[in-house]
Amino acid sequence: MAKRCALFPAEIAAWTPPEELTVAEWADKYRVLDPITSAEPGPWRTDRTPYLRGIFDAFLDPRYEQITIMASTQVAKTETMLNLLGYLIDQDPGPALFVMPREADAKKMAHRRFRPMLESSPRLARYISEAKSDRKTIEYRLGQSLVSFAWANSPAALASTPARYLFLDEVDKYPAFSGKEADPISLAEERQRTFWNRKRVLASTPTTADGYISRAWETSTQALYYLPCAKCDGFQTMKFPSIRWPEDVRDPNTIRSDQLCVYVCEHCERELDEDDRRRMLGRGVWCPDGCRIDEAGDVLGSPREVNNAGFHLSALLSPWLTMSEIAAKFLEAKDDTPRLLNFVNSWLGEKWEERGETLSPAHVAARACHHHRGTVPEEAVVLTGGVDVQQNHIYYTIRAWGPGETSWLVEADRVESWEQLLAILTRSAFPVVGSSDTSLRVRLTCIDSGHRTDEVYGVCRRFPDLLRPIKGQQKIAGGVPIRMTRVERNYQGQTARTGVKLWHLDTSHFKDKLVRLMRTPLEESGAWQLHADPAEEYLREVTSEHKVVRIDRKTGRTHSAWTVRPGHGANHWLDCEVYALAAADMLGVHLYGAIEDEVTEPAPAPTPNTARINTELARDRSFDSKQSKRKSTHGGSWVNKAPNRRGPSGWVK
Repeated sequence: MAKRCALFPAEIAAWTPPEELTVAEWADKYRVLDPITSAEPGPWRTDRTPYLRGIFDAFLDPRYEQITIMASTQVAKTETMLNLLGYLIDQDPGPALFVMPREADAKKMAHRRFRPMLESSPRLARYISEAKSDRKTIEYRLGQSLVSFAWANSPAALASTPARYLFLDEVDKYPAFSGKEADPISLAEERQRTFWNRKRVLASTPTTADGYISRAWETSTQALYYLPCAKCDGFQTMKFPSIRWPEDVRDPNTIRSDQLCVYVCEHCERELDEDDRRRMLGRGVWCPDGCRIDEAGDVLGSPREVNNAGFHLSALLSPWLTMSEIAAKFLEAKDDTPRLLNFVNSWLGEKWEERGETLSPAHVAARACHHHRGTVPEEAVVLTGGVDVQQNHIYYTIRAWGPGETSWLVEADRVESWEQLLAILTRSAFPVVGSSDTSLRVRLTCIDSGHRTDEVYGVCRRFPDLLRPIKGQQKIAGGVPIRMTRVERNYQGQTARTGVKLWHLDTSHFKDKLVRLMRTPLEESGAWQLHADPAEEYLREVTSEHKVVRIDRKTGRTHSAWTVRPGHGANHWLDCEVYALAAADMLGVHLYGAIEDEVTEPAPAPTPNTARINTELARDRSFDSKQSKRKSTHGGSWVNKAPNRRGPSGWVK
């Protein structure tokens, strides 16, 4: 008869097969919330946050390698990741890496969230080893699992440990790609390369469209949580604009304390209160992009065939916040851009992208006047040009200016060579409407020097009075919109007084001003107008950008920036219009009022002027000498003296 031997508890546990549990079932059975770190200590209950079931199930779905959670605060986002980590330790062990934005964040997560989870949950506590070597500062050996904590701003910390499971929390606070090292997420993903059964979780409160979590969300299944109306059973996602409160109440404290908000169903338009919302949460259904929900609550259709399951969580789903608290927070933030940005990101869980200044092609097309292309309205005083240089083409615009900065488009076209462009800018005279013998030439043109820089300097050197090379910048030191520097040196290495001058433009300033002029009513002074037949391509490009508010990831501060709108690739003629506007500012057009003199005969074609160069050299030396003795008493305008009449060239200095 075989002799029976007793097994130690650890041996029994090692030979016992894991239970067949889902993540939600495991958490409900074994997870215990610590009283120090949780507002609701005690056994975990997934029914408290039913929307997490879909995330838990997707993590075990073999179709998905990555889970993306774009969420607001107060929706148990981090607890979700801890539940997944606890499940893996107990049910499917393997090396895991948990990445936080900074070292302090990683250590705080390890000591204040992860270790209390282990100690307060008996099922996990049994994996804690007595050996001190298994419980390092940011590394824990738990049975067959090794859980390491790292931080995103240290490439060395991310490159040290292989990991089958990767948890990336608050990824929008990770440092941006610097150009020297790969971005932190890519570095962390390299740790998983050798594991065929790897899993990865990205979670964060979003910031802007170019944030890590927003980009990950765009490549995911983009699932939204649909709730059935408590009155009509119609499924819908909860949207903030559907929250209503009495029109005569605008005090946030009153709305919050008296719980005045209701939710209006998009189907039956009946009002739903907080009790209705709580009942609806338990019956919610996740629906990926491209699918729909029928009346029975079944998801119809097929999600996008990607290995990235994406979920969006708003504070409107949080059981710890009421609709009145959310509405009160909005009213407190709506007039303060940084606070409103925080509300959109942290409460609605949505990316921030403020389209502060944008116009449609239809709006611009409505500003067309009766004069035809290539002609100048009789109210015009001077012409300026703007040129955007590309590798194979040269785009240009010519704009006429009148009193009060009223302007008209004369021509917008593309040429293939410098000689074609110079023939237009330096020799062509554009006829004035209503006069058979009067015309105007282009007085000043700004040419972008970002491409083919040497060629731009060469043509500007030939016609220094008429052509100026420019370089656009988001911001110029000192807060001025235009700044001039000399870019050429003589044989002694000194700045050449007769060399090319480069004009730096604050493009944000001039785009702001351009949009203001484009919004000015046509009947008012300063209206920005077009000729009678603008091209569709011109209309599309001149409205190709919008102004958005971005977040500096290092400082957390906000700043405005002009960016190309989605679906609008080219912006050549917008740049040309900006440069033509800058040329008008250089001439001091904004300083002029009504001018009553008539336009005289066309000016002769300009030629390079050696005498002018010598005169300018003497003037510059005299100016430098005077500047060394005293400060200038003049203001900061671009002209010293405003002209009061037009001359043979269309403008008098």
